[in-house]
Amino acid sequence: MGIEKIDEIPFDFSRRCLSVAVEIDNKDELDDELVKSLERLVEEETSVAKAFVDNQKESSAENTAAKDSQDTDIEMGKTKVIPKVTTDMLTKSDDDIQKTGVYNVDEVRDNIRNIPVKNSDSGVNLDVDLDVNSDVSSDIDSDSDVDSDKHADSDKHVAGGTAGDDKKKKIIIGVSCGIAALLVLIGIITGVVIHNRSKESYKYNYEKGMESYKNNDYDSAVKYLSKAAKLNEGKKNTDLKYTLYECYKEENNTDKQIETLKDILSYDENNQKSIQELASIYEQKKDGNALNTLIKSYKNKEGYKYLSDYVVENPKPSVEAGTYDDEVKLQFTESSSLTIYYTQDKSEPTEKSTKYNGDTIEIKNGTTTIKAVAVNSIGVYSDVVELQYVVDYKKPSTPTVSPESGTYAEGQQVTISNIPVGSKAYYTLDGSTPTAGSEEYTEPFDIPEGNNVISVIIIDSHNQASSVVKRNYVINKAKTFSYNECLEILKNRLIADGVLKSDGNTTSDGRKVTFVYQPKATVNEMYIVRFDVTDKSKTSTEGYYGIGIKNGTCYKVTNSNGSYSSSEY
Repeated sequence: MGIEKIDEIPFDFSRRCLSVAVEIDNKDELDDELVKSLERLVEEETSVAKAFVDNQKESSAENTAAKDSQDTDIEMGKTKVIPKVTTDMLTKSDDDIQKTGVYNVDEVRDNIRNIPVKNSDSGVNLDVDLDVNSDVSSDIDSDSDVDSDKHADSDKHVAGGTAGDDKKKKIIIGVSCGIAALLVLIGIITGVVIHNRSKESYKYNYEKGMESYKNNDYDSAVKYLSKAAKLNEGKKNTDLKYTLYECYKEENNTDKQIETLKDILSYDENNQKSIQELASIYEQKKDGNALNTLIKSYKNKEGYKYLSDYVVENPKPSVEAGTYDDEVKLQFTESSSLTIYYTQDKSEPTEKSTKYNGDTIEIKNGTTTIKAVAVNSIGVYSDVVELQYVVDYKKPSTPTVSPESGTYAEGQQVTISNIPVGSKAYYTLDGSTPTAGSEEYTEPFDIPEGNNVISVIIIDSHNQASSVVKRNYVINKAKTFSYNECLEILKNRLIADGVLKSDGNTTSDGRKVTFVYQPKATVNEMYIVRFDVTDKSKTSTEGYYGIGIKNGTCYKVTNSNGSYSSSEY
């Protein structure tokens, strides 16, 4: 709407004062509206002045005695009609303001003594004292002197001349008052424009704001600095905005503090003070989520170093990730101020995950992924630590069994060694494969008299079993063995060596075995047998064996054209 006149007191000639009250609905459009109003006002006042002069001219026609002086006065009155005020005239001072920042109103105050201006939100009250006795009076005196010189020699029309002088003075005063009133209005309105433009400037609001801040008037400082911060010069002025933040801090306005610091960081990303102050606010508010977000946003950025005091230390494992052939017993080094949460299913750990209570985490055979995170009292998380453990259990090494297989005339003891820590050895005396349910080896034991096939195995803590070790022991104290006894000894020996299956009649690969006694062959008091193997329908001899009649010792026998030789087996 611009400007609306709400009250006016007519020009008071005795007080030389004009009072006008206007209401400003939209201060942003004030300048344009003032210019337009002044143009209209000047046109109206010019018309009034002309009408006044014309009226006086008609009245003076009746007085023929003063015609010459009257015409002169009229012409003089015409020269007093003011020119049309243009936009350039009104904005000249304002242009100077924009270029220099200095308010120069000398041009509009040449005929004005005092211009007090009161500005409020509801309207603008203008009250001006006008001294018309200065420049205007001088004009009147000057004109009067000219007329006095012109009519100095004539006293014909004294009465008429006196009346003419009065009328002339009225014309001049009327026109001069109109001019003075316009000048007053121009000065007043220009002053309002300058005043309002001043209040909208960056320099004005910045200086007022800083002055208020130094005087601890934080409310006023916020008012001015906020306005300055919205102008182009202030949008990226970090010092200005940090001062504004300090004001909000003094007022305990946390939301505005955060808003202002974020604004600074939007264009000055690594500003140390803003980063640290923002983190401090989140910590004081115990807003772990916001602090987490802030820390993560600065990962791999320069500003991350300014957040070191707020970064939570990662959990430290007691066993590094890697591949192991035995069970891993994992623990975490924990701080009293931190809580550790972990997962074993590859999911991201949160406060809803398994809480680490200081116990050992046992990682068994296979591949296991552990993810752990530390959390402080306000909910700030460390980085997630991911650990992968591959546990591949190895079979225990084969046990060592002594003595070696053989026939002994004296009693023997069996000793089992090479048993890993945490593992156990088990054995049988009938050639069968031992299990965890068989006889456990705890110390050396005696071999029973007769023919014995001992089987030994080691089972570790992970229930992993070693290969089976077998030994064949024949204990015979000065005894002569029969053929069948010797044959049985031989079969047990071949079973122990894996040549025969446990039935004694089948090779390890499933072929049928036949032992053929050689009655006419005698070598060192032993029974000699031929070792035949039948594969489907085909039978072939694969060797000869001998068994000592007196000691039960087994031998390998070589037949060379009916001549036999032996070596201990």
